[in-house]
Amino acid sequence: MSESRTTAATSRRPLITTGYGEVVTTTPAGHSRNGSSLFADPLAWLMAEAVERAVESCDSDLSIAGDQVGMVAISDVCTLETMRAIAEATPRGRLSPLKFAGANPGSVAGLPCIRNSFRGPTLTLSMSPAQALPSALAMAEGWIARGSARYVLIGSHRRDGDVHGARCYVLQSSHTPEPYTEPDLSRLAAPVHAPVTADL
Repeated sequence: MSESRTTAATSRRPLITTGYGEVVTTTPAGHSRNGSSLFADPLAWLMAEAVERAVESCDSDLSIAGDQVGMVAISDVCTLETMRAIAEATPRGRLSPLKFAGANPGSVAGLPCIRNSFRGPTLTLSMSPAQALPSALAMAEGWIARGSARYVLIGSHRRDGDVHGARCYVLQSSHTPEPYTEPDLSRLAAPVHAPVTADL
């Protein structure tokens, strides 16, 4: 291994998970909180709920670290429901500009950050969680190593049949020595199953 590659490998900052949240539902629209001055796709609201649960379970108080909290959101569906609604409504005439903003796939990461006053870097990966996780983790490592964020949320949405699952981990730097072991984020890509009695 070359010296530069050795240096890069040993300078990686170990990350640990410090919070987790999950919402499973068959009715994503039931989790929406749209109002007269705000519209977002149901999946963005579902992700926001999962993020809120992860933040509540976090060992650290993220409410005082807003500028240092970033997020990577993953979904191969993203805001497709709102995009389709816009396409169907456009020929009929007027359409609220709020819906155009709410159809932006970036809102899947943006809405949770707006609601929690997180102002760090954000990214939405419009692909399946299984494919996106290595890139999401590499992005989180990079942001934390460069000082762009102290905490990074990695949230995923997965749909299996009629069941939607939004999950989120909170990552932060670990002070443990090398060797570095990547955190296990496989749960973000795992199949989702219908809740037994009500939304989890």
